[in-house]
Amino acid sequence: MPGRHWPPLSAILAQVFQSGNGSASPEFESEWRLFPLLRLLLLIFLAKTIERQGAVGGKTFEQTKMAVRKKDGGPNVKYFEASDTVSQFDNVRVWLGKNYKKYIQAEPPTNKSLSSLVVQLLQFQEEVFGRHVSNPPLTKLPMKCFLDFKSGGSLCQILAAAYKFKSDQGWRRFDFQNPSRMDRNVEMFMTIEKSLVQNNCLSRPVIYLSSEIEPKLLGKLKDIIKRHQGSVTEDKLSSSHVVVPIPASLEDEEWVRPVMKRDKQMLLHWGYWPDSYDTWISASEVEAAVEDPPTAEKPRKVHAKWILDLDQFNEWMNEEDYEVGETGPRRKRISAKTLTDEVSAPDERRDKKPSSAKKRKRSPSPSPTPPPQESKKKNTKKGPTTPYTKSKRGQREEEQEDLN
Repeated sequence: MPGRHWPPLSAILAQVFQSGNGSASPEFESEWRLFPLLRLLLLIFLAKTIERQGAVGGKTFEQTKMAVRKKDGGPNVKYFEASDTVSQFDNVRVWLGKNYKKYIQAEPPTNKSLSSLVVQLLQFQEEVFGRHVSNPPLTKLPMKCFLDFKSGGSLCQILAAAYKFKSDQGWRRFDFQNPSRMDRNVEMFMTIEKSLVQNNCLSRPVIYLSSEIEPKLLGKLKDIIKRHQGSVTEDKLSSSHVVVPIPASLEDEEWVRPVMKRDKQMLLHWGYWPDSYDTWISASEVEAAVEDPPTAEKPRKVHAKWILDLDQFNEWMNEEDYEVGETGPRRKRISAKTLTDEVSAPDERRDKKPSSAKKRKRSPSPSPTPPPQESKKKNTKKGPTTPYTKSKRGQREEEQEDLN
């Protein structure tokens, strides 16, 4: 509009606000409707200005980066890459140097390389033994074993067994991406599990099943326990766990429990999800302190969902979530509704009813860091396959790889 004299921007913005409640001048209202592009640009300008200043309704807020919810049981990569975590590998590295020197002397590991190897091991077991895999060859190793940095502890035994297996196979390096190495890597995990048991770092549950459990469910529980290398006993006093019927009413609401704090971050455990799904979030999002775990009484008394969920996730579950009786859960449970929308339970929601448990789906060959889109595609069940099936071509590829 030639010769048009526009008022200052502040006056225009004032009219914009007033137009929302009908108090703007008639001249402005008529022109405001004639210039939709100007209207759109001003609204975008206002939104960006408010976002930069953090001013809403006269109040200011500090924008914080929210944690992304954990979508599978893979590794918390940022945790293992953090400098204070890497420094904890000192004990492990020194112990390996003293006790397994001949297996690591060709290429002595550093704290960072050990941390990277742990991430690869965790990713491999999620890809090959995770909940989406049908008929996995092995139950997932407990997450707590990978967080035990003590000299001679679980993590030391895991890495020692891995390096020894690598040396025995004549490998120059670990390779969890090559399909031709699939069955050898599975065999390595079996060796790791055996080493953990032999060194008293991992114990197989000895379970007493209450006679109050209905017979049909009882048979199912026994089958699950057997497939996951637990055992059933008739002697209640010698058992590690006593399993009773599922309570008539379980919490419908999602809940979490803080289990670790580091700087401004807090690790949350999700109720009725394995420890491998624990998620790091901003500590400011949780108004609760990390409590010490209660002293576990033996045998631990849990309800039958503890076993049913084991079969669904292929991972022994956290007993504290399922404890019943007077010893009941002692640590505070926080409703997930009190957290921000971005800090929510994993995407793949599941029905609380045991009868609705879905079968795990077979995954293709493992990849170290699959994107979320791929993980959804992997839920499509393929024909009957086994990680132990290897073609002659695959054998030749692996032999050639070892020579390089």
